[in-house]
Amino acid sequence: MSSPSSRQHRPVVLVVCNALDDVTRMERRITTDSPAASRKVFLMAQALRLAGVRPVVLSLGRGRADGSGDAFAAKACRVGGVPTIYAPFSHRRGHSELLSLFGLLGPLRRLARHSRRAVIFYNRIPAYLPLLRAASRLGYRSFLDLEDGEVIAGRSLKAHLGRIVPTQFDRHCRDGALLACSALEAMTTVRPVHCYYGTAVGDVDVPRWQTDQITCLMSGTLAPDTGAPLLIETIRRLRARRPDWAAGLCFEVTGKGESLAAFEQLAAEPGLPRVRVHGRTSDARYLEILRGCEIGLALKPVGGALADTTFPSKVIEFAGSGLLVLSTDISDVRRLLGDGACYLERNDPELLIERLAAIATDRESAARCARRGRQVAEHHCAPSRAGEDLRQFLFGERA
Repeated sequence: MSSPSSRQHRPVVLVVCNALDDVTRMERRITTDSPAASRKVFLMAQALRLAGVRPVVLSLGRGRADGSGDAFAAKACRVGGVPTIYAPFSHRRGHSELLSLFGLLGPLRRLARHSRRAVIFYNRIPAYLPLLRAASRLGYRSFLDLEDGEVIAGRSLKAHLGRIVPTQFDRHCRDGALLACSALEAMTTVRPVHCYYGTAVGDVDVPRWQTDQITCLMSGTLAPDTGAPLLIETIRRLRARRPDWAAGLCFEVTGKGESLAAFEQLAAEPGLPRVRVHGRTSDARYLEILRGCEIGLALKPVGGALADTTFPSKVIEFAGSGLLVLSTDISDVRRLLGDGACYLERNDPELLIERLAAIATDRESAARCARRGRQVAEHHCAPSRAGEDLRQFLFGERA
């Protein structure tokens, strides 16, 4: 156990974000959060802690206000062992936004007493601007964590503000930027940069490829931008043709989005392969479903809006858990996993059917590919290595 003096001298890193744990999300009746973003933030904080850093998550703890006027006080708790401070939140529109703008200034000031301190801003969000400027005045080392590239067009007030906000972040985050993928380097002037793909954690001892059934997982946002129509059309064609190899396929679908209803319709219709739709689940239930799968699907369209401006963080989660990653050939996926994944070079249902057929008819090769992917993910994204690399980038030192 570390002594009080050693804890006092550990560097402190604040992560400003909107991450939510399940308890807080349900308490505040928030339905517009991003589970993948929350998971990445909390796992990054845990990795920093392994590297001897004291992480503190400062979360807006907000979602879309429902107009009821219900209010929730600020609160502090631990999520996965990480100290987490949530700003107050109100379901009264207008008041909700004011609380988000100023609700975390107090903790930011109090934590500024530490001699070695840094703050990471998760994406360029307008609500963070007061914190961004306060961090500069208080002498924090300031970093941008750029997960998504903004697409700004037009001359509207919203578009104008959309151009101002990135400029402010690029000006004040003068110590560096974490990038979700290498292409995002062109979308910020902040230097230096460090690609951070996430941390690979998972129960790799779960037996897979042991039965006649192969279960595929589609999770997260279910929408055209994440490839939902490609999977829906693939399942429809397989049901119409009924190839023998597809009888043992099953698709588990979790998450939310505009394509959820189409998946629910598939699940209600008879035919093989089977489709089971769970909608939004708790973290614990999601991990239970994940443990029962062999293949993880990451199908953001090739050439789509998200192809080069983000990284499908699910591939790290899937590979780290021992699933075979079946991904479109976008972003840095091939650069990271190499031959430890199976790729789609086109947004083509026939090509996806071809890849699934190859997997189903040669399970041994599929299992070997999954093992290679897990080894690569563990090598590059193990929590201990990710944490050490982050500490080096943030402070120029190792534990």
